[in-house]
Amino acid sequence: MVVPQEVPLGPRDFVNREADIARMDQFWASRSSGVPQLGVCTGLPGVGKTAFIRRCVQRFRDGGVFSGGDLHVEFASVDGIAPSVADALASCLLALGVAKDVMPSTVAGRANHLRSITAEKPVLIVLEDVTDAAQVLPFVPNGADSAVLVTSSAQLSDLLADGAEAIRLEPLDDVSGAHLVVTLVGARAAAEPEAVGRLVQLCSGLPVALKVAASRLLARPSLRVGDLVAQIESGRSGFAVGGKDKVSAVFAVAYDALDSVSARVYRLLGLFAGRDLALDTVARLVEVGGEALSSAVETLIESGLLNEDSGNRLSLHAMVRRHARQLAFTKDGADGCEAAVRRVVTHLVATAAFADLALLGPRRYRVDPDTVTGGRKPPFLGDTAKGEALAWLDRERANLLAVQRAAAESGMHDESWRLAEALSALYVTRRYLVDWTESSDLGAVSARIAGNVRAEARLRSFVSRAWTDLGDLDRAGEELDRALPLAEGTSDTRLLASVWEMLGRFRDHTDPGSAVEAYQRAIALFAQESDTRGVAFTSFFLGSSHHSAGRLDQAESILRNALEQVREVGDARMLGRCLTELGTVLRARGRTEEAHQVLDEAIAILHRDDQPYYEATARESLLPVVEADDDRTRSCLQALTDIHQRLGSGRADEFRELLRRLQNSTSE
Repeated sequence: MVVPQEVPLGPRDFVNREADIARMDQFWASRSSGVPQLGVCTGLPGVGKTAFIRRCVQRFRDGGVFSGGDLHVEFASVDGIAPSVADALASCLLALGVAKDVMPSTVAGRANHLRSITAEKPVLIVLEDVTDAAQVLPFVPNGADSAVLVTSSAQLSDLLADGAEAIRLEPLDDVSGAHLVVTLVGARAAAEPEAVGRLVQLCSGLPVALKVAASRLLARPSLRVGDLVAQIESGRSGFAVGGKDKVSAVFAVAYDALDSVSARVYRLLGLFAGRDLALDTVARLVEVGGEALSSAVETLIESGLLNEDSGNRLSLHAMVRRHARQLAFTKDGADGCEAAVRRVVTHLVATAAFADLALLGPRRYRVDPDTVTGGRKPPFLGDTAKGEALAWLDRERANLLAVQRAAAESGMHDESWRLAEALSALYVTRRYLVDWTESSDLGAVSARIAGNVRAEARLRSFVSRAWTDLGDLDRAGEELDRALPLAEGTSDTRLLASVWEMLGRFRDHTDPGSAVEAYQRAIALFAQESDTRGVAFTSFFLGSSHHSAGRLDQAESILRNALEQVREVGDARMLGRCLTELGTVLRARGRTEEAHQVLDEAIAILHRDDQPYYEATARESLLPVVEADDDRTRSCLQALTDIHQRLGSGRADEFRELLRRLQNSTSE
């Protein structure tokens, strides 16, 4: 497995903070035996917390301190809402090699699994923009050589009281601020020490403002520092930092120097609801493309107003973003701003819909799937389409949920529910359960406001899987209770069938006796619509339900029929699962040789399709079948150990111990 190095690179022009860096070196060197380090870096917005911590991470990487790698979580709130702890934990576990199929569903389960994995490998976990101690505690590892570094504008006194070390960054003093400006600008700045001192004061010693000012000087070789100071002092301030208006005039001077295209791009970037964005998304937002857009982006980066990270993602600092957003409403008007937001939302909804199609295939039930994709060129094509679609959804995950919130708040309700439907492909694949519930709730409300009963029923019924996995069966039942009458009131038979399928899966957990009836209704409805996929998959769940209830005759008969239907559909994962269930039933009925053949076929299919979790399930079902054959048992246990190790599952040790016992018993 690749060792994760998730923390982005620090800025290339990082200077000063030598004393703070030395303190970080001391912080790490003073670690106590058996106790992981926890440091909290606090300070004003724009003081440079993120740049400082990322530079420290680079030093740790260069020194090989954390052989287990580094993990990165951004808790920056978008429109007042921060990412959930549960999904942030899931992201860390995925980075450490834990497969979605063995991902614990609860916050406590994920936190425990993270502690188990990091107990023996030194990892560094960086949590940025934390607002509450509760966001931090689940990430604290057990390993004594591990560390957690937190950035926050809050004091997080609860963490400090529990032994975390405070690393407070203050705005640069006059000497350090002047040193930064002179380092960035050169001899011109060194020749005007008084003006540089005044510039540092106007910028409140905040690196974000000083770098914007320095970029302005670099862009105008003939501009004296004193002249820039005069321009800033004549401006009007609109931001408050530490209770005083300080730095907006710095941004205003940089903005006033932009050409018209770059200025428009800057303003409209302030409207984007997400954290960062790719160049193609910028193009849709601002209606500028090609060389003009590339030139504008380069101009904004050189001006210090726009950030570009090591992955070519573009973002505005939060303080700069507020300035840009205010200008957008002033210069472009409410209608222009609304049009820009609509363009970017439409683009992202369409791309997400294409990603859904590539990831889960065209035969999955969707509400009016051609409405947003019709006439557009798919961005995900060929043999790599599925992987590229999943990578795009993962990369844009936080942004897409933020954009959905913005769409709902702006009255773009059709776009909101369509985005929720498309995002469920990511959520069901990666098990981002908390995001799934929020997105589906937003989408269901939007669908109701838009008058789309089918969309509301679909979102409410499907999200019942997330609520069930989270252990909230009451909420899962409520969603299904609302979805069923909605679906029954439509003429969409496939929708009603899918709701009954979800009811069956829910009742498997709450009322197994009535699950069969729900599955049978779903199968009959799918059959009316000649939906072979729906019939096949639901028949598999029905057979499994009979198996769980001990009705082996019915289970075998139904699973055999489902098996032939799944073969026709051509879904290898479901085919392997169906064979595994049938083989387990056959073993329970005493037909060991036949069970052996069926399970071997399941293992071969799932191995070829790279479905390690379900392959492990099939191999585990095979163990009691081959228990009389030591060589086959040994081979099966070794494979189970290897697979669960690959999945990041805690069960690897369980099978390793069984293998050890077998080897000891055969050697005696």
